[in-house]
Amino acid sequence: KEILKLQPDTPCFIMHDVDLLLIDDRNMYTCPIFPRHLSVAIDKFHFYLPYTQLVGGVLAMRREHYVLVNGYSTNYWGWGGEDDDMYARIVNKNLKVERPPASIARYKMLKHTHQKLNPSRMKVLRTAHIRIDSDGVNNVKYTLLNTTLYHLYTHFLIDVGEEPK
Repeated sequence: KEILKLQPDTPCFIMHDVDLLLIDDRNMYTCPIFPRHLSVAIDKFHFYLPYTQLVGGVLAMRREHYVLVNGYSTNYWGWGGEDDDMYARIVNKNLKVERPPASIARYKMLKHTHQKLNPSRMKVLRTAHIRIDSDGVNNVKYTLLNTTLYHLYTHFLIDVGEEPK
């Protein structure tokens, strides 16, 4: 939402988990005609795509597609569910997911402590198709604490508040 305010003509959004490192630099960080799931083959999953609806890890989308699907849901706290919700949004808006070949779209996952699993994720996910137009970029609430412009990226420090009870 903030980058759209700062640079409304931003052509491409790439959502990238911080724990993934690109192995093969032939995997192009661009936004083609349809959303592209770039992290097809991750070492943690033995370089195999665990399920066809997966778009988590690294996802590239054109600005118009990100706005069309209303970005990511704001109803997920903790780990899990938000990427599957994004897939439902993409499909609901009649977009298809492209993937580069697994021989190129390879990543190493850094060792880290995983967040607490979101126990509500499946319940929230079942309503993904209903919430697309009312839950996301158009209703997200946060406080912008700081914006730092760097040569290759912009860093936004935000406070999303506490998980609703």
